Amino acid sequence: MKSFYFLGIGGVSMSALAIFLKQKGFVVRGSDISRGVGTQILSDNDITVDFDINEDAIKNSDVVCVSSAIKKDDKRLKIAKSQKKKIITRGELLGEISKEYDKVIAIAGSHGKTTTTALIFHILKTANKNPTLHLGGYKIDDDKNFCLGGKEYFVTEACEYCDNFLHLHPYLSVITNIEPEHLDFFKSFDNQLLSFEKFKSQSENVIEESIDFKAKNISHNESGFLSFDLYEKDRFILHFDTKLLEEVNTKNIIFAYRACKFLNLSDEQIKNGVESFLGVKCRFEKVCCKRFKNVIFDYAHHPTEIKNSIEGAKKIFGDKKLFVIFQPHTYSRTKFLFNEFFEVFKNVENPIFYKTYSAREKECDGMSAREFAKVLKKSNKHALYFDGFSSLNDFLQQIKDKKNCVLLFVGAGDLPQILNQNNFLS
Repeated sequence: MKSFYFLGIGGVSMSALAIFLKQKGFVVRGSDISRGVGTQILSDNDITVDFDINEDAIKNSDVVCVSSAIKKDDKRLKIAKSQKKKIITRGELLGEISKEYDKVIAIAGSHGKTTTTALIFHILKTANKNPTLHLGGYKIDDDKNFCLGGKEYFVTEACEYCDNFLHLHPYLSVITNIEPEHLDFFKSFDNQLLSFEKFKSQSENVIEESIDFKAKNISHNESGFLSFDLYEKDRFILHFDTKLLEEVNTKNIIFAYRACKFLNLSDEQIKNGVESFLGVKCRFEKVCCKRFKNVIFDYAHHPTEIKNSIEGAKKIFGDKKLFVIFQPHTYSRTKFLFNEFFEVFKNVENPIFYKTYSAREKECDGMSAREFAKVLKKSNKHALYFDGFSSLNDFLQQIKDKKNCVLLFVGAGDLPQILNQNNFLS
């Protein structure tokens, strides 16, 4: 029986692929540098994770799968190379797995792809189509990032970083949008656009944004949940009462509607799926907190996403005092998109910055949260920076009217995990 060893196994996509192989009967093991949601899910699926170098486990494996976050000088990778192991990237493995399915539905784009992926899967599932899912997040209804179904539909998030999505040859591709992103890899927006063109050329069918489809009569109920009417040009199609909060989800739902109509689902099937969809964790997710009434976790880490998140919070929570706590994800992104980040935060009433989640980088690769907050403070005197949970928590506990304010935590780092570990929500 073939065995796999994953380097960076705790990543959301890597853990999903590891679980897939485990459920298919392969021997799976891996390593990561720290414990988190991904490693806990792996443990729940009886997959061993090494937090120290386990040379024997690497030697005993047949294939070593490497995350994009793994550097070339990683000691584990060097061991695998010295043992002449077959080494594949996460993207290559996803591409191989996808070949087992009749119809690959791949969702790409700078924003919204995780929610759109999960939503298309959920609609197909509620329509009894038995799809398989690979997701770059965790569904709220069952905390899963992978679901093994039948062989007809493989619904997958398609990430452009390191051109990983070019290992896919989809039956249907959905491209939600394209903005400058991952410039540490692409070096320029033109290069990024070229990769998306290659991705489209490898797809049998492509759905992109269309001005013909619009959301009208948008509203929020007392719980903040989103409702709207879907129109194609001047023709009314459906009314949706969702369990989602953020208005940007109208775009995600429109993409999901168009994709599922292409797959020959009925309006009734799509409506049932959309209205029963609970969303993805940390995608403008309202979480329970005893001391603060309104706490939102949002994975938003690109300026456009953060801008939308802030605007959404203001619409939903009205004139409640808003605190935006941002943990930048990678130093290079902060540097490359400095002007865009600055425009977002220069007029925010209470901008708070938490130390950068470095991921695969070092501080010399770009700009830190501390540096950014220092520069911003010259234009926005309310800007604050905190280097750890204790000091951030001390500040937040000093807020007087905890029931009538909103804490909006944005970023793709580990701050939600840190808050949970320190019982902030209890």
